[in-house]
Amino acid sequence: MNFELTEEQQLIGQSAREFGKEFLDPIAVDLDHSGKFPKEIIEQLASYDFLGLLVPESQGGAGAGFVAYIQVVEALSRSCPAVASILNNHAMATHAIATWGSDAQKAEHVAALAKGSRLGAVAVYENGPTPGIGPDALVASRQGDKYVLNGTKAFVRNAGVADVYVVFATLDSSEKKEQTAFLVDARAGGLTVGPLLDTMGLKGCPVAHLLFSNVSVPASALLGAENGGSAIARTLLAVSSVAEAAQTVAIGKAAVRHAAEYAQQRVQFGKPIAVLQAIQTLLAEVATDSQLAWLGVLRAAQLIENGEPFEADAAMVKAFLARFGSKMLIDCCQVEGGFGFSEFMPLPRLFRDIAGTTLLDAPADYPDKIIADSIA
Repeated sequence: MNFELTEEQQLIGQSAREFGKEFLDPIAVDLDHSGKFPKEIIEQLASYDFLGLLVPESQGGAGAGFVAYIQVVEALSRSCPAVASILNNHAMATHAIATWGSDAQKAEHVAALAKGSRLGAVAVYENGPTPGIGPDALVASRQGDKYVLNGTKAFVRNAGVADVYVVFATLDSSEKKEQTAFLVDARAGGLTVGPLLDTMGLKGCPVAHLLFSNVSVPASALLGAENGGSAIARTLLAVSSVAEAAQTVAIGKAAVRHAAEYAQQRVQFGKPIAVLQAIQTLLAEVATDSQLAWLGVLRAAQLIENGEPFEADAAMVKAFLARFGSKMLIDCCQVEGGFGFSEFMPLPRLFRDIAGTTLLDAPADYPDKIIADSIA
């Protein structure tokens, strides 16, 4: 497999890095404190065509491909992972419609989502009858030429700011309890956004439950086939996990860069601590972990772009970074000592954000079955 990037991919990545330095570096700390949705930044993302990277040119997007897309996610995450999370959830909703939508659904939504005149979100997780995540929390019933949805979707990113939701529900007539996907307009009657959740990190990317009370959608809102939503959800989560792995790598790179700069400036016994073997070992391990993880992300991204089986590779990078992501931050904090533990340094914010990129969409051990099943 060739890991050399094309000239176009390199230019897109460079553009995203420059975007991060110009627009995200100045706001990252304030956004972590305020948690306010950065509407103006999302509009800037749209002006750079970053919202439509995965959308084919024939549907009004940039048609840049998944390798270019994860480069943008990684570059933005070095500066502000929360903004990259907003982008990723939007991109997954757009990708779902562009891939599984009908011609009418594509014509109505995809170009608008790619250009940023609309924002998308995916609502896949559920609140069950007991606290936590449970099955059948959102149920859809067929009533003539429409479906009526009742229940809850949990932990929805971009909740309250999205214009259209890709929603997964269980049909009350489904014996196998397979999911069915729908497109739901944010203005639909009976749809309520719950209070925003005060998340640990990724501040600025709004997260809330969606409450459905007799929400009526036309049959034309069905995405794919009845009972076909589970397969769509599995693919979307696998694709999304590669982008989230890119976010985690970026946070590790940001942390090691800051720790290395600090080690050059911090002087003990007349010398920068960067010359100490223990410090060099910590920095070298973080740099190695992030570089090897990035190669795994690139491989998974190329498989996706080439239309080849990628689920096992996506699960591997997800599992690796779920276990080593926080370790990268801990090692960097060891380099910076008590100062690294202080809120006026970036590491506490990066700690909070990396918890979101590794755990928000799924527990750390979820990929293990996928990996085990792929072993011949």
